[in-house]
Amino acid sequence: MSNMTDVLKEFIFNTIKSIIDSPDDLIVTVPISTKSVIIQIYVNQADCGKIIGKKGRTIEALKILCLAIKNTNFPEDSRHILLEIMEDENSKFVYQPKV
Repeated sequence: MSNMTDVLKEFIFNTIKSIIDSPDDLIVTVPISTKSVIIQIYVNQADCGKIIGKKGRTIEALKILCLAIKNTNFPEDSRHILLEIMEDENSKFVYQPKV
């Protein structure tokens, strides 16, 4: 079985690549902390809205799918999944789920 970060990175990369206008600018990194798996998505600023979606629905769906992948394939891992959309060095959108 593959590493969880590789599976999530490949899923996010392939999914987002199909919905944005500038797929050549897409970079996905997955740094891990002790309590979180942080999926950082670097895209062209013009594509941020497509990833976020209306009222955050697209990014919420991506997060739910990532959780489903993690919980199905790696049930012993209790870390949280966070999605960050990185526009550039000076601005950052961090998705925080509704509690």
